[in-house]
Amino acid sequence: MARLVDYKTLQSIWEKSGINKLEYREKLFLSGGVIFLVCFMLIRFTIIPVINAQSRLEQTTERKRTELIKIKKLQKEYFILKKEEGTIQSMINERGPDFSLFTFLDKQAERVQVKKQIKYMKPSVIEGEDSLNEAMVEIKFQLISLEALVGFLRLVESKEHVVFVRRISIQENGSTQGYLDAILQIVTFEEKQ
Repeated sequence: MARLVDYKTLQSIWEKSGINKLEYREKLFLSGGVIFLVCFMLIRFTIIPVINAQSRLEQTTERKRTELIKIKKLQKEYFILKKEEGTIQSMINERGPDFSLFTFLDKQAERVQVKKQIKYMKPSVIEGEDSLNEAMVEIKFQLISLEALVGFLRLVESKEHVVFVRRISIQENGSTQGYLDAILQIVTFEEKQ
């Protein structure tokens, strides 16, 4: 078996380097430099990358732990919303299949005696992703008193009928003092047909 570098070649390299001609202090200084260089290379190319990798791993683990906490929180919210959806679904079923938001609002306006103040009623339907659609009616009142508007709102906001006011815009009527103009967006959910 042939050796890559034989002993005589090493001895020759050693003699040519002139290390054997150095004094003890110089050899000690040179040995210290070589040891320092080897330690530096060892630290720079092995220990520091391991420490950096461990730090990145800890940061990734902490980020994943935070994401898991957020996911669990969202899961709880999802289950609560699913439960509420089931409750809304049962309330919709209880109000009957012939329920119409437009008709419901018309009857409530008649009860409060504000039908004459209605300028318009615009119905619309927004398609839902699941089994429910969102039905909305926009109503504009002109020359309505505050008491009549509040009375109408009390009758309209109905948990049992799943009807709520999404948006309301009220301003004082410019021509008649003490009366208001109001635009309401009233919403409910209904089964998809």
